[in-house]
Amino acid sequence: MKQRLDYIDIAKGLGIILAVLSHTVYPELMFPTLAFFVPVFFFCSGYTSSNISVSLKDNFARHAIKLLKPYLFFNLLLILYFHDFSLRAIFGVIYSRYCLYPFGTEPDIYNLFIVGNYPMWFLTCMVVTYLLYYLIVYHSRYQYYIISLYLIITAMMETLPILLPWSIDTAFLMAIVMYAGTVFRLNFPDCFSKRIPAPIVLPLIVVYLLLLPFCNDINLSVRLYGSSVITYLLAALTGSVLLVAFSRLLQDSFIGRSLQHIGHHSLTIFCIEIPFLLWAKQLAGYIPSESLSEQSTLIVTAIIQTIIGITGGYLFSLLLHRNKWIEKAIFH
Repeated sequence: MKQRLDYIDIAKGLGIILAVLSHTVYPELMFPTLAFFVPVFFFCSGYTSSNISVSLKDNFARHAIKLLKPYLFFNLLLILYFHDFSLRAIFGVIYSRYCLYPFGTEPDIYNLFIVGNYPMWFLTCMVVTYLLYYLIVYHSRYQYYIISLYLIITAMMETLPILLPWSIDTAFLMAIVMYAGTVFRLNFPDCFSKRIPAPIVLPLIVVYLLLLPFCNDINLSVRLYGSSVITYLLAALTGSVLLVAFSRLLQDSFIGRSLQHIGHHSLTIFCIEIPFLLWAKQLAGYIPSESLSEQSTLIVTAIIQTIIGITGGYLFSLLLHRNKWIEKAIFH
């Protein structure tokens, strides 16, 4: 059963801020975190999910329902907001992928998420990932064989001419990241018990810095792993641990408590951020920028977008959670 850990919510809060920043006009600001700002959510899910007292079917069904209900709700909301009832928009919701073709393989990548719902590939990817994760958990005696198989499948799918629905082609790798979260907690149960970083954290900083040069052109949503699947996996795991360790340092501070609240509402922010980012971009256009360089203007715009995207999504989530019926219908 999942346990509510403050530093995990803080890590999710930091992760969602980076995710929103990645969708602004200047995503280059979060380049050092490119390898782990999405995988950290999978790592944290595995870190807090290890209950096998119920069946695999029941465990998977519980997660799938909690992810697919908000997926359908927010997609319908965005279709209504953008007033796009085209077959392409509806097919995009069903296929649940940003585009059909990988970047750089087709003149027209054929966007599928066209109603401001492109961050929501994450939810269906998480559904598939949970299924693959539980296959490892419930067959842990064969964990190394299953993980090896997942890596082989990931490498083979990397060459596919299209991106598969529901991120099936990347979910195998994320299942390894999720399982790594579970294994890390079992083997290092006291790593985050104190604010002082555990000894393992320091060498991980060195490892991540060495891996960083191999982390260009990473975008999990369109199956881009940088230099290789292995370097991406290692960077995703080390970066996730470091972010959680940093989150533990922030726990009980004002910043930490603020990030904890944001992390608690990260799912809604993921789903509804795009309209707020578009509004923020329009708002930033009214700011005098004659004295700023083009890059400075982009940075200021990205910061404004991130603040409004996070704030808007957070307040919208609070509004939804105020009504117990709506909260139960969407999130439980």
